[in-house]
This record gives sequence, structure tokens and C-alpha cells, in this order.
Amino acid sequence: MGVGGAALTIPGAILGRASKGLAQVSGSGAPKRVLFWITPHGTVWNAWNMNVPGLAPSGTSAAPLSGLAASSWPRIAAPLQPHASKLSFVEGIARTAAIEYERAHDSQGGSFDLNRHHFGEAHLMTCVDPMQRSGTTCIGGGISIDQVIGRATTAAGRWSSRVYGSRHGHPYSFVAAGQESARVEGARQAYDDIVGAYNPPSDGGGDTRADLIARARGSVLDFAAREHTSFASRLPAADRLKLQRHQELIRELEISFADSPEDSPAMCSPTWSDLGHDMDRFARVMALGLSCDLTRVMTYVTPDLAPVEIGLPAATDIHQDYAHTSIQGSSTYRAEGERGMIEYNRFYAQRFAYLLEQLDSIPEAGGTMLDHTAVVWMSELGTGNHDLHDLPIVIAGGAGGSFRMGQYIRLARDTRVGAGWGHFVQVGPAQNRLYVSLMRAMGMENESFGIESSPTASGGTVSLRGVIPEIMNG
Repeated sequence: MGVGGAALTIPGAILGRASKGLAQVSGSGAPKRVLFWITPHGTVWNAWNMNVPGLAPSGTSAAPLSGLAASSWPRIAAPLQPHASKLSFVEGIARTAAIEYERAHDSQGGSFDLNRHHFGEAHLMTCVDPMQRSGTTCIGGGISIDQVIGRATTAAGRWSSRVYGSRHGHPYSFVAAGQESARVEGARQAYDDIVGAYNPPSDGGGDTRADLIARARGSVLDFAAREHTSFASRLPAADRLKLQRHQELIRELEISFADSPEDSPAMCSPTWSDLGHDMDRFARVMALGLSCDLTRVMTYVTPDLAPVEIGLPAATDIHQDYAHTSIQGSSTYRAEGERGMIEYNRFYAQRFAYLLEQLDSIPEAGGTMLDHTAVVWMSELGTGNHDLHDLPIVIAGGAGGSFRMGQYIRLARDTRVGAGWGHFVQVGPAQNRLYVSLMRAMGMENESFGIESSPTASGGTVSLRGVIPEIMNG
């Protein structure tokens, strides 16, 4: 059952459901959606941060992007300028829970994997402590936010989520602690996954191949359920739990084979094109999947770029030679490293802009599909030299008016926390709260996601609960 089954999430009361009748649809009646778009190595802040007229230099403030001339957009962000009215740049969101994890374990030596890439990837979408694994790298310690929201928005005929693209060494999406979500790596495979295979009926009539497959699927699922029930009593408790999780995945797979829900927009028109970069092909596939209402939650992990794609020598090691040397003020800084990583991130911004074009080209309920989708661009790190305390966040589309658009939002870094190796940093609102904001936008009643509080440098605690009101409407 491969991709179709494993990509569906684990049911469970602790995950929360969207409240009946609430914001799974926008005020116009169009479905709300979330698409996570993940790039590696953070950003280069002096080519991402904006000096928007009316924006205070510190504290919490916001200013409209319409006040920034096209020529004044920083180089990384400039490709997004045509979409300014449907963007929210958010400066100051922190990986607070991950910073505390590092601080608590930096004395453990070789017994803990504290490579910030590794636990940054494990933590990005889970917001809980990574699962340490003897003899190898750490991995996600809990279910990820895409799977939680997908679980709350699934319905008959609709997948709970889809996970697409690459791995930056480690997975980002998890159905449970240590259990990576199934991922479709190729754009053409993702397209085939969406549209399926169809053989027209023969001249003599009778069942099509699709009819036969549909009946066979149901029979196999029934058989699997009976086998699980008979076998479970012979297993120890821990193995019974694993088997139960597998049964739940199969049950969700069965639901996905049912007829499409009545509120499906059914606006899709499947076509395939090889044109463009693989990220562009995936952009078209994701727009197709959302327009067909086959899921309302997607995660896309971009591929690492080849040096020649951004004008660097083919033998370049982008990670070592450029990412690690890209931040002014660090002991490893090189102007060439900075330049290379600016071009690296600008290339991603161009591809992100293409995705927004695809979503914005699909009319829907008096607006476009982009208007009803929250497309969240984020990274496992704050910067290429492994800072965690600030994340580059762009929210596009607004999820049917749930988020403020056309704004550059600067959040106050007003909490001092202890990081690893005796360092202290000033941080803004926790990333957990961004995810709570997304859950609330999708109609869920959750007040927290992941770790709920973290120590401050003064000996107190900072709450990681609740929404970030500055990024939301109302």
C-alpha cells in the first residue's frame, strides 16, 4: 500500500480536531489550506530584513509592504515583490524549545547529537525534544505539525496530508516519535499519485481496471484488519501499540478510497508538464492536488541546490565553503560566502514566487486559491552558520483572511534565554506559537503545540502557548 497508506496520519484524541462548523472553510465558503515550504541553511539577514517606512527599529511593530519601493526590496526577498499584497514577512520568531534542549545537554559529550542541522531538522515541525539514537543521528521525537493539522482536516475521499520533495539529510515530517511520514520524492511520481492510472473500458463493456483495483483494495484492507485482530493478543504490550498504529493508518487509507466529500471544489484539471526546475514541477503538482481538494495540508522540502545553479564553481561545497562563512560578525565570515548564500536563498525565493503564481492563478470563491491558503516558508536554521534564535518566516496567502497580509512584522526579542555552551540570546515569540496560530486558523481549538514552556536566563519561565496575535487578523 506504500505511499498512499503511510502518508496518512495517526488518529488520536490528543491531536485535536477542527471544531465542527468552524474555520476549515473561509467566509467565502472556499476550503482553507496549509502548505509548508522548507529550505535549508536559514538565511542571510542583511539581504532578507527590510527597512520598511514606518517600522520601528526595535520592539514589536508592523508596516505595510506597499510603503517599500520595488528597488528597495533586499536581494533575497526581491523576487517576491510582485506578491507583496499577499505576503507577511515575520521577523523575530524563535526556536526557543530547541535552544533549551541544547543548553540542557551541551555537557553530555558524545552521548547526544547536538549538530544543529540534525536536531534543527528533527525539531522544526515537532517542537519537542529530538529522539536520540545510539550510534546515529537524532530524529523527530513526536508527531509533526503538518500531520496534526492534516488529521483534523481529513475526510472521506481526502488524504490527511501529502509530504513531497527531498530530505536535507534528515526528515522533517513525522507521524509519531521516530516514525518519518511517507514522502514522495519525484514530481512526476507525485503527479501520478494524485491522478492515478486509468484504462478506459473495453469495447465489450464490463469493469474498468480502476473498478477492479478499488474492489481489491477494500478486500485487502478487510483481510488485513482480521489478521491484525487475531495476531494482536500474542504480542507484548509495546508491539501491540505499534500494531495498533499500523491498523489506524490502514483505517485512514480505507477512508481515503471513499467518495469525495460534498464540499470538494472539484476544480482540478490534471495536466503534466516537464518544463522548468523540479521545484516548479512540484509547484504545479501541489497546486493541482489542492485544487482537486485531495488534501488540505502539504509539506514540501526543497532540494539542495547544485553550485552551478547559482553561479558557483562546480566543485564548491556550499555547506562548508559558503553557508558557514556567510554571516557578518562571525569568526569564519568571508564576503564571498555571504554573496554565495544570498544567491542561494534568492534562487529559492524565485521558486517560491513561482509556487505563489500557480496558486494565485486559480480562481476560487471571489478570490484565488492563494487567498485561501497559508503558504509558510521556513528553514531548519536561522542562518547558515547555525544560529537558531531567529527564523526567517514568510506567510503567503493568509488562509482565507486568518493572517495579516501585505505587512512586514517585527516581533520584539524581549526574552533572554540561555543557549548552549554558556551563550545567552534575546528571543521573540516561540515557533510553537506560529503553529498554534495555524491550527486556530484551520478551526482547531488547541492552545499549545509541543513543549509548553521554557526556562529564561533569570530563572523564570516563558510560555510557548497561544497564538501570535500580531500576525493574525482579529
